[in-house]
Amino acid sequence: MIILFTGCTINLPANKPQPPIEEKEVVVQETGGYEPWPEGEKVYWYARYFFTMAANPDIQRIMTPRDAYEIAKCTVDKYESEHSWEWFTMFLHDNRIIQPQIEQYVYQTTRDCAVKQKAKSDSTKPIPTMDVRDTI
Repeated sequence: MIILFTGCTINLPANKPQPPIEEKEVVVQETGGYEPWPEGEKVYWYARYFFTMAANPDIQRIMTPRDAYEIAKCTVDKYESEHSWEWFTMFLHDNRIIQPQIEQYVYQTTRDCAVKQKAKSDSTKPIPTMDVRDTI
């Protein structure tokens, strides 16, 4: 039993000081601090996000394709303003499993854009001049 136990242990050097770990401070700028994303990639993500939204029957019932496109465009533009292309490719690009905090960020960003688009869409709708009861 002793041979088995001593054979499986790791020999650690006694009291050898380890070099200090350098701490790097990560500075995140709120807006405008990142390089613009590659234009072709950004347009691709407009299209991909729009397709994902437009293909969803629930979204088709509640909004027009134009509204879905504007939400997709707003969302991708917000990602670009808040994060670098490297961040996007690391956490969202083609990941099948998204971390919960990133998923929450995506949801909140898309929701904010949807609320803005709904307000914009509602303000451009014509106000009916005729009462509904007067129609045939």
